[in-house]
Amino acid sequence: MKRFIIADTHFGHENIIRYENRPFKNVHEMDEQLIELWNSVVDKDDLVYMLGDFTLSRRINNIKNLVNQLNGRKILIMGNHDTRKPKDYVDCGFIVATRKPLMVEPGVILMHEPFEDPSLIAPNYIYFFGHVHANHSLMDDYSNCICVSAERINYRPIDFDECLRKLRRK
Repeated sequence: MKRFIIADTHFGHENIIRYENRPFKNVHEMDEQLIELWNSVVDKDDLVYMLGDFTLSRRINNIKNLVNQLNGRKILIMGNHDTRKPKDYVDCGFIVATRKPLMVEPGVILMHEPFEDPSLIAPNYIYFFGHVHANHSLMDDYSNCICVSAERINYRPIDFDECLRKLRRK
């Protein structure tokens, strides 16, 4: 089993293509490509940390359909566009859904939105975040922080443990 991480897929969000200059003709193409890219790296038994803004859809059937098309067991750290109750996302197939940051192992924190106050960044912790897409965040200036918004990681989940190794070497 491998672990992967990604944020800000924004399934079903037509305007994100324009807002973030995504390389897709339309939302249908974007959703198909995101699913294909996800499944090209994630196997059925892998674990994926989804750091929010999974889809703009509030329809249970749409969410469940998307979750079922994506390989792996999925944990959702909810973002500002994940507006249903955490239980709804679990009912759709996520093994965990939470609105709060999650410490997945000692000193490793997963969150949707980056801190705006750099004094909150502890040097002995590693932070993964999303929300800002390709835009600069204050947390980008710290070697123990990494943004995993889809635009920054070629629209596919990246190897979580490989990222950890690289960040720990810095």
